Amino acid sequence: MSVGTGLDRSRALLRTLGFEFTPDRLPELLEQSVREEHSLQDFLENVLQQERQAREERRIKTALKLSGLSLAKTLDDYDFTFQRGVDKNQVDLLATTEFAKRKENVLFLGPPGVGKSHLAQGLGIRAIQNGFSVTFTTADHLIEKMRRDDQNPNRRPHRRKFMSAAVLIIDELGFQTLDRSDAHLLFKVISYRYERGATIITSNKSISQWPDMLAGDEVLATAILDRLLHHCHVVNIDGRSFRLKEMEAQAAAR
Repeated sequence: MSVGTGLDRSRALLRTLGFEFTPDRLPELLEQSVREEHSLQDFLENVLQQERQAREERRIKTALKLSGLSLAKTLDDYDFTFQRGVDKNQVDLLATTEFAKRKENVLFLGPPGVGKSHLAQGLGIRAIQNGFSVTFTTADHLIEKMRRDDQNPNRRPHRRKFMSAAVLIIDELGFQTLDRSDAHLLFKVISYRYERGATIITSNKSISQWPDMLAGDEVLATAILDRLLHHCHVVNIDGRSFRLKEMEAQAAAR
């Protein structure tokens, strides 16, 4: 039997067993094994590791594409030296994504421009890397989807990604005051996800301002906050705006 025929049969067997990436790399892996004088056990382990790594890379790539996250917003890219108002130890703890495993919530609160969305999306990327499903949406987009679902009795909102995702990120809550109807739609999302999944929210409003943000309804605001804060990490950011920093740098360069 020729080497080529043997490789073809091995590739076919690997594909039959469900190997998706290793068959095309088999000659390279064999050559590496001979060159480095691997044992049969080492060769087999290398084949399995290569397949697992390729599958994991594809899973992450697909999950990131479906999540709506910005790939530029990683935790490694966040400038903690500039934004000293952030508790880096607290963020590092969240970066373990144990909060997602325990279905706990995260609130990033602070004025515009301090990097709340960046940190939220960075946590989302880290969660995907650690095996959790993630959906990113702005508050306005989420409410719009809930309105459409509410008007269509045939829709099943609980099947939506923002209901079923292990981690839901709601960005920019508070830039517009919600009327009573929209506030109730937000309550539906928070109530359904309570202890079913982790929810990350960024807001320019402090917790004390939430009743005014939610149509002035203290009862509804209390009901939402009760579910959010029961298992929650609150990250308060009080610092300078990154956008203003960039504008100042550009002005200085002229």
